[in-house]
Amino acid sequence: MPTVHVPAQLSVEHLVEAAKQLSPAELREVLQKLTSLRDKNGTQAGKEAKLLSQIKENSHLPVAEQRRFNRLRRKHQDGTLTKQQEQELQDLWQRVEQMNVARLKALTKLAQHRDTDVKTLMHELKLSENKCVF
Repeated sequence: MPTVHVPAQLSVEHLVEAAKQLSPAELREVLQKLTSLRDKNGTQAGKEAKLLSQIKENSHLPVAEQRRFNRLRRKHQDGTLTKQQEQELQDLWQRVEQMNVARLKALTKLAQHRDTDVKTLMHELKLSENKCVF
């Protein structure tokens, strides 16, 4: 492989000039590696976007359900729940727990992807300050 001379500060123009010094086979190899790098970066960004979407979707109930959940919790604390309301509250709690599991799985995967811990990631995403269900 030939030696290619490039300045210490690289610009796109410098890279193109360096590429001009390569043989056709070497240029094909560089292009393949750049294409692979582009695809990998795109895939990683897509995975992160999907995880962020899962975190957001599972971070709170819809407004009306949140209001109902809060109302039922207050009635439970007051001891004024009917049997039907108690079942409704249990169903909502089960849904909240399932959402929590899905959210924590996505948070864990995203934290691993970003090479950080879940607590730091939650702080970065301002989820630790979220006063909704969780």
